Amino acid sequence: MKKVVFLLSHIPNPRMLKRIKSIETDFRITVLYWDRGQEIKETFEINPNHSVKKILLKAPMGQPIKRIIPWIRFFIKSFRILKKEIPAIIHVSNLDMLLIACFYKITRKKTANIIYEVADLPKHWTVNKIRSVRDFMMFMLKKIEMKSMSRVSKLILTSPYFWDVYYSKFTNEEKYMFMPNAPYRSIFKEYNKKSHGKFTVGFIGSVRFVEQIKMLIEAVEELDEDIDVFIAGGGPNYHEIQKIAQNKKFVKLHGPYNYEKEIVKLYENVDCVYSVYNTKTEGVKVALPNRLYEAIVCSLPIIVSKNTVLGDFVEENGIGFVVNDKSELKASLMELKNNKNTLKRIEENCNNIKENYYFENSSKYLLKEYLNL
Repeated sequence: MKKVVFLLSHIPNPRMLKRIKSIETDFRITVLYWDRGQEIKETFEINPNHSVKKILLKAPMGQPIKRIIPWIRFFIKSFRILKKEIPAIIHVSNLDMLLIACFYKITRKKTANIIYEVADLPKHWTVNKIRSVRDFMMFMLKKIEMKSMSRVSKLILTSPYFWDVYYSKFTNEEKYMFMPNAPYRSIFKEYNKKSHGKFTVGFIGSVRFVEQIKMLIEAVEELDEDIDVFIAGGGPNYHEIQKIAQNKKFVKLHGPYNYEKEIVKLYENVDCVYSVYNTKTEGVKVALPNRLYEAIVCSLPIIVSKNTVLGDFVEENGIGFVVNDKSELKASLMELKNNKNTLKRIEENCNNIKENYYFENSSKYLLKEYLNL
């Protein structure tokens, strides 16, 4: 069996664990990842037959400049491991890991195929003119990514709009593959929908966009209704949300979770899914996050940002609400809490499309691409 190395700049997340499960019967697998030493972090479950190699190097989240020196150290350590592993395929999930894989392929003169997966558009994708030092750095990263694509055998995108607005401009279409970050049917078959208790709106996932979560907490507080806010997940801004939620009894914080063991129970705690992001971040406007698909298979309404492809999808399929500000959010919450017909209609609309959004549907195509490589 040929060997695959998953080279990750983070603790293996649910999306990467799904990729591993899709191919694990046909390949030998090594997971090589960077543990940045965060105090609060998720745990993960993986087949014990796989080799897992952790490189622990402390590095700050959300501060790319301060991460340069730790990344160089990770580069050196991971490169040594790659030389020993001699993989047939290297699956990477960020540009910083792509650079390591390309360097290995060039310097070792190996025939390793590189699979490059993009879950969020990089911040440099919109930079076309240089007006500052930051623009120059972003522009150089953009050029490096474009140049590196010649070494990539397969490009996996979690939103087809990433291809439309960016990667199609410099990548051969034969390399492109769309893989939605959908949930496993085998995990969610145990799901039982919440049927009693206080109306609860839930944010489940990485805590990154503080202002949008703060808006949710403020909206519920101002409504002064019988509504709870449930937040599950770690992330770079979790401590900040902890401070905001302090002494607010209607806010329940779960913290980091083990996806396979806990995700179904987490969704059994909520009546509505909150997935509002900062639309000033251009990549957010064209992203389709895993919360969308999880809400669909759980038949739960989802609240998302207006003027995004996610918002367009939600409106077209009648599975939730799109909001632009706090007043629209409050109106949506009141409609969901008080109108049973709205909840029933959304549940029916989710049930009509949920069969299209289980990971098993696309898993076989991923395995096929691996075998072709």
